[in-house]
Amino acid sequence: MINFGPSGFCEDFAAAGHKKSEEMPEWLESHGLSAYEISFTNGINMSDEKCVLLGKLFAEKNITLSVHGPYYINFANPDPTMIEKSIGYIINSLKKMKLLGAKRLVFHPGALMKQSREEAHARVMSNLKLLMERIDDQHFDFDFQICPETMGKHGQCGTVAEVAEMCSLDKRIVPTLDFGHINSFGQGSLVTEQDFANVFDTLKMYIGERYHDVHIHFTHIEYGPKGEVKHVLADNNPQNFGPDFEPLAKVLKDYEISGEIISESPGHQTRESVDMMKIYQNA
Repeated sequence: MINFGPSGFCEDFAAAGHKKSEEMPEWLESHGLSAYEISFTNGINMSDEKCVLLGKLFAEKNITLSVHGPYYINFANPDPTMIEKSIGYIINSLKKMKLLGAKRLVFHPGALMKQSREEAHARVMSNLKLLMERIDDQHFDFDFQICPETMGKHGQCGTVAEVAEMCSLDKRIVPTLDFGHINSFGQGSLVTEQDFANVFDTLKMYIGERYHDVHIHFTHIEYGPKGEVKHVLADNNPQNFGPDFEPLAKVLKDYEISGEIISESPGHQTRESVDMMKIYQNA
């Protein structure tokens, strides 16, 4: 089963007079959506009380919750002090997730920081092993998955193969496939159904049958020579940076993929989530 939904507030939500996160579950239900991603990208500043309240409200509407961790996580950083901070951001996010009833924590693996891609990836792999040891020390008593995201800029860790190898470290590590990022990194590499199928074939090489259950971000993204530039709207994209959702929808059904598909389109997240859901249903 695939659940569709947005990340954050969209323009339509505000235009309808809504201002609070507590109003989001009913808004999503009214649009037939069943997923939502809460953003801690600029800091983990939600109170425990609000986490509990939101968790209850989303659960009542059967909305699947995920969380996006802080942008300043960087497991490629050569400074051990900064790695300890990144580990702390993950663990503190997981504590909030337990209160929210969320299952998946999305995060950006790291930036190259003048290292070679091979050196940076090796650091990420080593530090993710350390992260899982620290997580085990916490004895969390709820089911969770941490989800490194495929990235769109050439100066970032997170190609499909790199993320797949990260996920091979532990069954609790599940990929976030951001197809806009993948397309941007590859300079428009996602066009045909086979292009999208190759992504899942790569996952299967590293994590076997676990490739069926993934987290997905899907947004049109403008790209340049160094990869991602900015997110753009599907209906306001005259240069057609892509990618298009239709070929992916067919592959999702052929490959029996389950999980969530989250729209991060600027301002139109709900609208594009509904559009993708309809395309998928008709694929």
